[in-house]
Amino acid sequence: MDQAVDWRSPYFPRIFETYDRADFAQEFLRRSPAYRGAYAAAIAARGAERIRQFRRLASRWGLVFRLRS
Repeated sequence: MDQAVDWRSPYFPRIFETYDRADFAQEFLRRSPAYRGAYAAAIAARGAERIRQFRRLASRWGLVFRLRS
């Protein structure tokens, strides 16, 4: 498990020096309660409903998921 980094630390900004757009987008989504809830619902769904949930999630957030069979 990742150890939390204190945002007040002088080293905190260095974490983001190598981030590209995809990294920042992932951080945004990871911290979004709306996204996390929608993703949890999609994971919990089964069969055709799961596919619908992931399509809805992808459409809303502009994502592409590789679904496994």
